[in-house]
Amino acid sequence: MMELLAIENRPLLTILCPTLAACLILIFGKRPNLRESWTIIGSLSLFSAVMSMQETVLEGGSLKTTLFQLLPNIDFAFNADAFGLVFATTSSSLWILVSLYSIGYMRTLEEHAQTRYYFSFALALLGAIGIALSSNLVTMFVFYEILTVSTYPLVAHEESPEAISAGHKYLAYLLGGGVFFLLGILIVYFLVGTTDFSPGGILGPALGSSSKLILYIVFFFFMLGFVKAAWMPVHSWLPSAMIAPTPVSALLHAVAVVKAGVFGIIRIVCYIYGIDLMQELGLGLILASVAAFTIVVANLYAIGQKNLKRMLAYSTINQLSFIIIAVALLTPMAVKGAMLHITFHGFMKITLFLCAGAVTAIAGKKDIPELTGLGRAMPFTMTAFIVGAFGIFGAPPLAGFISKWHVVLGAIESGQRLILLAILVGSILDVVYFSPVIITAFFRKVPEGETLGGDREEKVEVYSEKLERLEFKRPLYLFMVIPLSVTAIFSILLCLFPNTFSIYGLVQVAVRDIFGGP
Repeated sequence: MMELLAIENRPLLTILCPTLAACLILIFGKRPNLRESWTIIGSLSLFSAVMSMQETVLEGGSLKTTLFQLLPNIDFAFNADAFGLVFATTSSSLWILVSLYSIGYMRTLEEHAQTRYYFSFALALLGAIGIALSSNLVTMFVFYEILTVSTYPLVAHEESPEAISAGHKYLAYLLGGGVFFLLGILIVYFLVGTTDFSPGGILGPALGSSSKLILYIVFFFFMLGFVKAAWMPVHSWLPSAMIAPTPVSALLHAVAVVKAGVFGIIRIVCYIYGIDLMQELGLGLILASVAAFTIVVANLYAIGQKNLKRMLAYSTINQLSFIIIAVALLTPMAVKGAMLHITFHGFMKITLFLCAGAVTAIAGKKDIPELTGLGRAMPFTMTAFIVGAFGIFGAPPLAGFISKWHVVLGAIESGQRLILLAILVGSILDVVYFSPVIITAFFRKVPEGETLGGDREEKVEVYSEKLERLEFKRPLYLFMVIPLSVTAIFSILLCLFPNTFSIYGLVQVAVRDIFGGP
């Protein structure tokens, strides 16, 4: 009986891991080594808790914990289903690596308010895991707002006028979106009397008793509610948020925030509306059109960027809409590709951001034209960057190839040739804006006698010699180069072995639940 109780309560125990870590980080805030140790222990505990639920779910079991009832047919409850565990596994595994990276990054740059940083980071993971394991829209809404509020101090961490402005913009967009999210929840509850997630959707019966217009309006409310997905034109908060420290950018783009947005959209499409209702209302085509527009325009913006992090931000906007366009195709193969890309893009994009942060912390460079010679001076970092970039292209043997291949097959299966064209054009444009970074870093020579420049305390005559000396002088650099190397390696392993962390198996279970079949 005690064993059964422990198994049933694992979703709640998983939620407690980042909660306790956040509390301990505050308690030991004045003792940096202990504070950072609790961050690492919290991330490892969370990952272990998530992995412990996978076997039960893969075997078709259910892990649901109900805390209390809010309203009739609305519980504050958690449920570990296959799709939720895909997001939870992605977030928890990447938190370990970002935590290690943060130690090197924050100490190397001697950042202020480090306790607040680690505390907010832990709360953000609490929000992400809560979203992943939510049993219904109401529980998801609570953790969605926790994620929004906890990441504001991270975006505004620098406390400069620009950072404060970016933080206010971030809150305005995301809290404003939360209002529409709540309105959508209220209407769904009014229509069907529940907000529970169900693989076949719950709004099908509402079509007979309500006009189609109401269902269109509710869908639009949810799209605005999940503004974290950064679809155009509600995307501008994301490039502005690049003022944040690089580990925060990694959190925003790969670990939690934007992934929560696309995760929420997939929940709405597959678990609230359902595939049949989406097709009957023609919402799939509408959603795909928005995503296709975002893919092309975001890539064009990326091409024009000189700042490396802003270029990566527009790349993220493009890739998020790639996930959206995949689920909008409403075919088993495309939905499978969308779910896989949540994880695969997470590992590839976090590699790119961790590389950008290492370049800033060690070389003091932020703009693409300044990266001349870095391929030779920082070979591990820039090689990892190439791995991440090729993964975004969808080139084998990188994980992006697997997820993009599924989506392309799904587009062919659906017969949507224009959508297929948008996907292919997007992948070609990916090559266009990443190529200057690779060419500048590896194939352009540093003029003889050029120095690193900037306001660094030490000066040496030769650019590469400066970086080599810094690598030996700053052992904390290892805290950055090891995590980004690991994420680069996993970007390859997830292509060769897509069931790493049982990701492919979980996706197969989720797609089977949504579409039926063996």
